[in-house]
Amino acid sequence: MRGLSARVGGRRVLVTGASGAIGRRLAVLLGAAGAELSLLGRDRQALEETARAVPPGTPVRIFPTDLTEGDELTSLTDELAAHGGIDILVNNAGRSIRRGAALAVDRPHDYRRTMAVNYFGAVNLTLRLLPGMRERGGGHIVNIATIGLQLGMSRFTAYNPSKAAIEAFGQSLAPELRREGIAVSTVHLPLVRTRMSAPTTAFAKLPALTPEQAARMICTALVTRKPRVSTPLGTLGELLGVAAPRLRLALAALEYRYLPESPSALGAPR
Repeated sequence: MRGLSARVGGRRVLVTGASGAIGRRLAVLLGAAGAELSLLGRDRQALEETARAVPPGTPVRIFPTDLTEGDELTSLTDELAAHGGIDILVNNAGRSIRRGAALAVDRPHDYRRTMAVNYFGAVNLTLRLLPGMRERGGGHIVNIATIGLQLGMSRFTAYNPSKAAIEAFGQSLAPELRREGIAVSTVHLPLVRTRMSAPTTAFAKLPALTPEQAARMICTALVTRKPRVSTPLGTLGELLGVAAPRLRLALAALEYRYLPESPSALGAPR
């Protein structure tokens, strides 16, 4: 927490997806470290609950906003700029769909909706906040990716590509901003017990992080400003993808075979 306080104390931090479990726990940690919080999400009531959860005395504002709506995004960034802008952005908001491609052949809207939040929403917000960071001579952008990319997990043909896109965006943006004192980090979260992962009943018996642990992984990125924060398993998956791609494919095929479709995917209306 001392390291986190040194990084975020007195700084303006925007957390998207703050109405969810990970965003809420992150807001609590950032508030305890002295950050000035701006919390974004679509659910006003949940945002208010997050605001009440942060330590007393924490400067906090809530922004019920849909990142996929251009007018709402414009209003948000205009208001943020009027209050001094944002020093640190955590692109935590996300939409997840786990469904095999065989069940998705007539559901292209799932892919568009997922990309709209996980990639275009995060990119549009980042681009609007960048000029202010440049003017102030520093900042930090943290993008949330997934271990599913590193392991080549099946049934995420909508979700994983959207996270691959935001990771690639960050990797390309980082060298442009390095000399301006703006860091870009990607956090590859493993499975986390949240409302978003709950419909995948096949994951119920697998090891998973709590939202608190996931939030602390994000804090690691904020403290170290490293380009990449991952788990040992995720790093191993990446190495296998380079050194032994057929082995990683075989392991992913086993995962596809033994972790069935979720009930929600099987019963989803067309």
